[in-house]
Amino acid sequence: MIAMLAPLGVDVVELSGGSYEAPAMTGQAGDQRTRSREAYFLALAEELAATSPLPLMVTGGVVRRPVAEEVLASGIDLVGMGTALAVDPDLPAKWRQDAEPKVVLAPVRMKDKAVASAASMARVRRQLRRIGAGRRTRPGINPVIALVTELLLQRRALRRYRTWLDGRAV
Repeated sequence: MIAMLAPLGVDVVELSGGSYEAPAMTGQAGDQRTRSREAYFLALAEELAATSPLPLMVTGGVVRRPVAEEVLASGIDLVGMGTALAVDPDLPAKWRQDAEPKVVLAPVRMKDKAVASAASMARVRRQLRRIGAGRRTRPGINPVIALVTELLLQRRALRRYRTWLDGRAV
């Protein structure tokens, strides 16, 4: 199946852990072991790597160097670490000095899993915006505040977009 993608110009196939409703990618799969939380699709990726003509990338909550090394040693070409790098953009440099540093992001505990996932992702996007603005990350931010801020930013962006669309309709 992956071989069908090569003629379409696909450069890499990403296997990403979880979804916004059940985000293994945020390291919150409570009843699984650490390896499963950090490299959610590694077992599947290992099977696919044996026959894939395309490079494979596993993403989904990798925050520790030993897990990243295990992914690469298993024949996977790339390790995606979006959340980890959003929280600590210096993580690879720290890994070169010491294999132990990892990203610690407190889990979001809310009754509604969808809202908790949205708050968790809003917290990560907030860190990315801080990095983009040249500021240091603040991973300890309250997830509710991050979510409300995100919703307000989205509302403002939607208003600007609608205004732009109305201007084009002339």
